[in-house]
Amino acid sequence: MQRETHPLQPERPPELQAGKGRVLIVEDEVLLCMVLEDALSFEGYAVVGVARSAAEAVELAVAQEPDLVLMDVHLLGGVDGIVAAAQILERTGIRCLMATAYTDEDTRRRAAPVRPLGWLAKPYDQEGMLDAVARALEQTGER
Repeated sequence: MQRETHPLQPERPPELQAGKGRVLIVEDEVLLCMVLEDALSFEGYAVVGVARSAAEAVELAVAQEPDLVLMDVHLLGGVDGIVAAAQILERTGIRCLMATAYTDEDTRRRAAPVRPLGWLAKPYDQEGMLDAVARALEQTGER
């Protein structure tokens, strides 16, 4: 199955589409999920799934074993991304790149036990997100 090209982005030759890493997107905003998936795919990352809740995130992380989880702190349902990141780390050893509008010290302190690979402050732009993903993957040894 061929990937559709974005109207503003030309199709990349196959040699530039080599996988840079497998990423699971965990985000409760549908439009942002679509933008993230498109941007990551275009840059050569394999998006292994998209989850909107903590339960979906854990299930997909266990099933797909991504190299990286791009984890929003605020998720649908009663469980947040920090709790989901802890469950994913415990069950798979996979660490997360945390994305949040809440960059206060309390949030960072609560997330410290899950050893985030970095923090992506919302709102962020595509370039900043791609840089953060690349840096996080470098820490996992997957690049």
